[in-house]
Amino acid sequence: MALSVKEAIERAFDELGGAGYLVHVGRTDPRTFCALLSRLLPTKLANADGSPLLAALTELTDAQLEARTARALQDAQRAGLMGPSNGESSAGAIEVQAEVVEPADSV
Repeated sequence: MALSVKEAIERAFDELGGAGYLVHVGRTDPRTFCALLSRLLPTKLANADGSPLLAALTELTDAQLEARTARALQDAQRAGLMGPSNGESSAGAIEVQAEVVEPADSV
């Protein structure tokens, strides 16, 4: 009886202990576990209409981006997630500063 590659991998996974084996790998070899985990994460994000998210954002003019940001703020205000924006300082505002983080060299 011939097995497909997927069936063979599933059988080996079961024989190694299934989820318990993955927990063991995660604890003893986090780099390998993270590599496996990264295979499950989506590589492309999309807008509600199916268009690529990053492409859509990078192709917007400044005016379009400002309009979308304003709409998102209004939606958040309507949903009660933030107070009205009236130009005054908001006591609940969070101020942040961004900094460039260089990736560490691979070992």
